[in-house]
Amino acid sequence: MKLLKFVEKESNASYRRIIIMAAISGIANGFLLSIINHAAFKVANDEDLIQAFLLYLAAFILFLYAQWVAYGQAISAIEESIYTVRLRLIEKIRHVELPFIEGMGGRTLYSRLTESNTLLSQAVPHITSAAQVSILLVFSLLYLAYLSPVSFLIATVSMGLALALFLFEADDIRSELQRLKSEDEGYFGLINHLIEGFKEIRLNRAKSADILNHIAHASVESKEIRFEVGLHEVKLWGFGRLFTYALMPVLVFLIPSFFLVQAADIYKITATVLFMTGPVTVLVFALPLFNRVDLAIDDLTELESGMDAAIANESPNARQEALPFHAITFTDVCFSYQGKDNEPEFTCGPFRESIRSGELLFIIGGNGSGKSTFLKLLTGLYSPSNGEIKVDDIVVGKDNYQAYRELFAAVFADFHLFDRIYGITGLDPAEVDDWLEKMDMHRKVRFQGGGFTSTSLSSGQRKRLALIAAILERKPIMVLDEFAADQDPGFRKYFYESILKELKRAGITVIAVTHDDHYFHVADRILKMDEGKFEWDEEKHG
Repeated sequence: MKLLKFVEKESNASYRRIIIMAAISGIANGFLLSIINHAAFKVANDEDLIQAFLLYLAAFILFLYAQWVAYGQAISAIEESIYTVRLRLIEKIRHVELPFIEGMGGRTLYSRLTESNTLLSQAVPHITSAAQVSILLVFSLLYLAYLSPVSFLIATVSMGLALALFLFEADDIRSELQRLKSEDEGYFGLINHLIEGFKEIRLNRAKSADILNHIAHASVESKEIRFEVGLHEVKLWGFGRLFTYALMPVLVFLIPSFFLVQAADIYKITATVLFMTGPVTVLVFALPLFNRVDLAIDDLTELESGMDAAIANESPNARQEALPFHAITFTDVCFSYQGKDNEPEFTCGPFRESIRSGELLFIIGGNGSGKSTFLKLLTGLYSPSNGEIKVDDIVVGKDNYQAYRELFAAVFADFHLFDRIYGITGLDPAEVDDWLEKMDMHRKVRFQGGGFTSTSLSSGQRKRLALIAAILERKPIMVLDEFAADQDPGFRKYFYESILKELKRAGITVIAVTHDDHYFHVADRILKMDEGKFEWDEEKHG
């Protein structure tokens, strides 16, 4: 079973110890059956029951203790395994390349990280119970062999056939669950459209009705698959019950007719088969859960394999601190977006530009011209498909890519504002307050406890806080993607004519994507991009 291998790989706990305790619990439970049967025989013969009672009490205490220990160890092992995997995957997320995150999407990645972990946690009690009752079934069969070898043989063959049928049905259920996973991904994607596009939908009744129909259609397909899975699982459950009650008349009515069986043993055989009904039911109910657990582990394994493929092979001796910087030079650098068949859909470049330390550079161009792609190449978030990037005379490669990224602080168009200012030690609150005042945010937000007191602000105000956080990183290069687009006219003018100039005076190289032609005169140099290439490069354009 994949869960056992998962626990063995990811946890320091020994699954063998868990199985041993589950086995002890199952054996003790089986002893209870044997003791009750013998006690009933003694009652019929008017014999003393004190010894039987003491044995029952001892077996019962052993059963409870072993069960409690098995559950506790199982929960500890699976939670430790989940903790280990979760931390490892989060660590790998920090190192994957940006195209992996963009291709998968944050919501999909979040759901895959959380849903599998939740299912594994919830499955522990059921799987531990299944292990216990499996041992109990084995013990019950051995007890049946002691009472009647023929009954044991028939019961064993019947259970073998039933197990084969269960495994066959389990394969069908697993296939249906795979289909269900695919359908649910599409369904939740549509729900995401409904939520993210709520404003547009609220304004347009036809659009609202259309997306509702699409969601309803996806829901019907998902419902039908769930119905098929449910039918398979109910069939398994019904067969498990039917198997037990069909086996009983064979052992009680037919076997005594053809083989010599003592009357007292008939009662014991009947009690044993009835006792087996509960364990069989538990196992039948657990089988669908085993399928879901296997799929959850497969999903985590597939996710980690995808992450491993998306992590660049960095040298063990790779430089981590920022490279010294006077100029960055692009030599025939290209980047291609890959389609489904790994065919390039859009290519930016070749770029043959240089960026000098201390300059204020504007990048202009129409939407879709490749400006944002160039910024991702420039900052090291995309690796070039072709060409070479140099910092001074140092070629950027796997030995120093992170050191190259450390040159940059950025506020991208799709920026994220953290609730705390991370990665900066010894931060001076007075400096933060000074920048809050310069950004005209001091009346709305305070710096407190390592972060801003509020991030529930307009997009433009959130951008100002993101810029403050970026400035406080004290990186030599500041990258701003359409920063002024969400600012009011007064602050926009102040941004171009005061803040950018202050950053330049501080020795920071500023690279800003902009459409504000009224402020082009502020730049030292302007690059214009069109269809993935720079059309011209002008000094002091104005």
